[in-house]
Amino acid sequence: MLCWYTFAVLFFLSCFCFAQDTGKYANHDDATDAPALVDAPTPSSSLPQSKIFGASTPYALYEPEEEGYDVVALGSQTLEHPPVREPYHWKGLLMQSFAFDLLQNVTRVMTADQHDRHLLLNKPFWSNYWASLQQFNMGRWNDGDSFKVNYIGHPMQGAISGYIEVQNDPRGRSQQISRTREYWRSRFRAFLWETAYSTQWEIGPLGETAIFNQGGFTYPIRCSKHPGTPDYCENPNTTYTNNTGWVDFIITPIVGTLWLLGEDTIDRYISDPLVHRHPNNFGYKVVRSSLNPPRSLANMLRGRYPWYRDYEHPTEYESPLHGRFVSLMSEEPVEHFDLSLHYSGLGLQTNHTSCMNCRTTATGTGLELGVRFRRYLDFVSDVSIYPQSSPVSAISVGGTMTTATFGVRSGYSTRRYAVKVGLSPGFASYSRTGTSPTDLKRNYNFAASATLSGDLRFNDHLGFRATVVQMLIRYKSDVRDPDGIGTPPRLSFLSHDNYINSTNWGVQFGPVLRF
Repeated sequence: MLCWYTFAVLFFLSCFCFAQDTGKYANHDDATDAPALVDAPTPSSSLPQSKIFGASTPYALYEPEEEGYDVVALGSQTLEHPPVREPYHWKGLLMQSFAFDLLQNVTRVMTADQHDRHLLLNKPFWSNYWASLQQFNMGRWNDGDSFKVNYIGHPMQGAISGYIEVQNDPRGRSQQISRTREYWRSRFRAFLWETAYSTQWEIGPLGETAIFNQGGFTYPIRCSKHPGTPDYCENPNTTYTNNTGWVDFIITPIVGTLWLLGEDTIDRYISDPLVHRHPNNFGYKVVRSSLNPPRSLANMLRGRYPWYRDYEHPTEYESPLHGRFVSLMSEEPVEHFDLSLHYSGLGLQTNHTSCMNCRTTATGTGLELGVRFRRYLDFVSDVSIYPQSSPVSAISVGGTMTTATFGVRSGYSTRRYAVKVGLSPGFASYSRTGTSPTDLKRNYNFAASATLSGDLRFNDHLGFRATVVQMLIRYKSDVRDPDGIGTPPRLSFLSHDNYINSTNWGVQFGPVLRF
């Protein structure tokens, strides 16, 4: 279920990854940037003066050879425009880096073992993140990973993040490897971004410490983490680690930059000559992509072909996909907001006197508000109440459930119908939870909903909406890990609490007002 939500977020964000900064290039309040009248170059013409200055021609017919001058007045003065400076594309840098981070984490989740998935899905995220962060051992070099992980995988990560920086730097993206100062300055800026990205990956809330909790527990090197498996070892000479050390902080940016410089060299002296001699040969373009895999992935993260090179297209930045996306997202909405009062039914695990922890359909009412940002992008918020959805109280459920979600919605709409999908995180709260009848209290559980809605519109302001909902609710379990879990040398600093992720299908339908 987590992967389903993650892929939905990745698909939505992939569009924004191709965004660039907007705004005016020139500051008209700055005297140095303002257009100025300057002496124009002397016109060169072999025509007599009578042909240049005629009765019907009150000004000189002059086209200057130098760029940046416009003839706007009599005499020898022209209007000089300052050069237009392309801004640094911070939005593209951040969104493409975030997409790369998300791609890495999705891959890790899909290939993780059951123990690591349990840490991510059934353990408290923030408390385990802080507990893992506090156990970092920076008194050693090696973190226990293999040579191919530390000295091949992490440098490749550094090179990819470096190329993401290069392709969003207007001063560096067209540079080819050379002895020029501008080339080395641009690659130094890439090194700085590699350092920031790799540091976040090691200790940030979107990296290895938060997801799968490196640092939070110890395990034997080159042995399985799980007792009973064939490669599990337990002997006095075994070395244990919690997967922390200096190696990734240093190797990722330094060797990653060297990797980037090496692939710049391969581009200039091997792949570029092949492509330039055979510009229409698809095979040589594939060879270029294969010889530079980090740059190929960085290109795809911004919507370009893997073999794309900026120095072959010096005046281009945005991809065709980005241009189309911007065009769609720039369209103004026809309506400004909508309001829907709906009847709701949601299948929940509830407690009744006749059946404990049984799945039943809870019914209630709700109100949904949608605000149009653009024609194809809405902000949406929904609040629903399910009276006495779980009459018997327990540690995580009991009494009336209230849900509130806040997110985005997108789709296609006409004057007669609309079809839209939405993704909204939020919370689900029960009014009476606890194991003691004298100490019942309200709780709050993380929730997220994915929706598919369809509108049938009767006129410009009134319609009928039906929605299919899948809601994820994360409950705290009454099952805890035993105290003292993990004995030396196998240690665990993580929380003993466990959580249950429940997916619940439901429907909503009712009238919708549009304004």
